[in-house]
Amino acid sequence: MVLPRVLLADDRALKALAAARGWYVSETAAKLINVGLQHAAELPDDLPRRVAATESTDFTARIPLSDNTLLRSIASERDRSISLVAGALVKLGLRHRNELLGQIPAQYDHLEQRLTKAS
Repeated sequence: MVLPRVLLADDRALKALAAARGWYVSETAAKLINVGLQHAAELPDDLPRRVAATESTDFTARIPLSDNTLLRSIASERDRSISLVAGALVKLGLRHRNELLGQIPAQYDHLEQRLTKAS
């Protein structure tokens, strides 16, 4: 589990995405962290050491153990808190949200046949 610290604008985008998908905010954040980790090379070099409480919010997100290991490694390498790195990964995930699974519903109408009594 991590406590991502996200900027208020990113929090609004996160909540809007969660609502649009019908997901919990923590579930959405975990998925965005995963997408962010896939693009970790795009994290800014100058991550802040702190973010004011008036400019951010934090919450709990349950992430897979493999993501947790990568997140902690990045935080350690950059000498930043896990919460701030997790928040930066959420922001990065929001930028690449089109990569979330289920983004575009599959269209199978042309493959389905009409139901019959036997169906």
